Amino acid sequence: MRFFLSGELDAEIADAYRVTRFEIESKLNAALGASSYGDALEEIGIIPMILSPQFAAGRKERRLVQRGSRAADYRLFIDFEAFRRGSSADRRRLLVQNIIASVEDIHRKLDRGFDGSGLAQDIRQLFSEDVK
Repeated sequence: MRFFLSGELDAEIADAYRVTRFEIESKLNAALGASSYGDALEEIGIIPMILSPQFAAGRKERRLVQRGSRAADYRLFIDFEAFRRGSSADRRRLLVQNIIASVEDIHRKLDRGFDGSGLAQDIRQLFSEDVK
């Protein structure tokens, strides 16, 4: 399972997100990149939206599973103020929770061929110090 992380970001938190994203994405792909969670998906794109209210207005989350290309594109919101004011541990927790929420939603959408429960559990275990 390959993870691709990016973001739709407010410039105010872009640098902090970049550091957090690199830590999480590297650890995910190193630990779970060679693991298989079924044949329905090969890649999950996590692109959180962390936007101040002026930029978030009118934006909608995206929850797209592309069965043909065996990929998912998820753009869920992370609370801007929580991320901006949070410590690096808080930021890691928020991003990991966003990833887990995405995986659980994908599991809900794919009735078979994807062990989302197992993947979510592996992510929780991998980041147990961040997810409390």
